[in-house]
Amino acid sequence: MSLFKPDYYVRNFENINMDRLKRRGIKLLLCDIDNTLVAFNDPDSNEKVKRFIKKARANGIEIALCSNARPARAKRFAHDLGVEKVYYLSFKPWPRNITKAMKHFRVSRNQTALLGDQLLTDMLGGHLAGIYTILTAPIIEKDKFDTQINRFFEGFIYRRFKKKNILTKGDFDD
Repeated sequence: MSLFKPDYYVRNFENINMDRLKRRGIKLLLCDIDNTLVAFNDPDSNEKVKRFIKKARANGIEIALCSNARPARAKRFAHDLGVEKVYYLSFKPWPRNITKAMKHFRVSRNQTALLGDQLLTDMLGGHLAGIYTILTAPIIEKDKFDTQINRFFEGFIYRRFKKKNILTKGDFDD
């Protein structure tokens, strides 16, 4: 079960404590897009996301997008946000694109974090890659069909976490 447990659990990306990441030595933050930075059905980024990326960079943390989204959506977000690298169709939880990103940015596992909203894709993928994981509550409760299936199974994991006093859904670290 620990493969699904986030290292850091925040209400939303804006609540991430950059000092906490810097103390851990994080130099690269890989961000999921859908329901992490924006709603899955929102076609564009927004000023909150742009401020977040600017804040991360001001703290010496590079940003790349690592998403299961299709190329057109992921590339549009990367361009709009001024993000150099985007890893689309990542097929998380498989860590292949996470590993590619670390090689591209020349950072180690200890210097890399993944921000996402799902236990079964983002947290598992991050842990399989051996990196620090940050879970955020979804931007909206509505999901794409395939994500609805993941959320169903996440429910079992959250209940087990709560029963074992490991993690309670909605009990954030921020």
